[in-house]
Amino acid sequence: MTTSSQIALVTGSSGGIGAATAERLHAAGSVVIGCDRTAPDSRPKWLADFRELDVTDEKSVRETVAGIRAEYGAIDVLVHAAGILGNEPDLLTTSSSEFARVMAINATGAFSVLREVGLVMQAQRSGSMVAVASVAAKEARRAYVPYNASKAAVLNICWSLALELGPDNVSVNCVCPGPVNTAMWAQLATRAGGGDPKGDRRARQARAAQIPMGRFAEPEEVAATIAFLTDPANRYLTGLSLDVAGGARLGMGS
Repeated sequence: MTTSSQIALVTGSSGGIGAATAERLHAAGSVVIGCDRTAPDSRPKWLADFRELDVTDEKSVRETVAGIRAEYGAIDVLVHAAGILGNEPDLLTTSSSEFARVMAINATGAFSVLREVGLVMQAQRSGSMVAVASVAAKEARRAYVPYNASKAAVLNICWSLALELGPDNVSVNCVCPGPVNTAMWAQLATRAGGGDPKGDRRARQARAAQIPMGRFAEPEEVAATIAFLTDPANRYLTGLSLDVAGGARLGMGS
């Protein structure tokens, strides 16, 4: 890889895919600035800097991006991994307020972050952005509709930005994970299993059995795909939505 000396901003960096990606980019030589609502318990060595950020606060997003640009001189890479699952799984009982909350974080938050960083990259006429969506963005599902809809919005935002920023030598892509061994899936398994450890395990096993590769992804595997997309050698790749899901959308896998 050739990511040495890139200035990389990673949202959702305090855990899961965001943390794994920050670590991966650091290992490749990038200077990594993490953003999240809460700081990690102790700053890992792979974070050069950390900024607390609520992506639903448009003013804070604008000021944070401007501050990083002013301090570091550029933002070469953005990885937007911040997001939530939501609390109400059934469509017909999901409240409007819960739908709005999930959309505000996952969709509007992504729009604000990608827009502000996009303006920086447009001005510097270079850069690479990757947003974390989901395989759930690409198909109809009964459960967690606000999450699914919000991730579908992320896909379209990225496609639109790829069109807008292509002439400025800026690539914009999405990764679409299936089940990943993160706190989000632990939350799903707990709900599916009723909080009973045996039920949790059965829920995981049932979901893994639907995946052709027979297992969940590790965050590091998603991070590896993100690192590939943000490598300057691959800058001609744009407008992609890559499933990192072990074939989870094939046949019954979804």
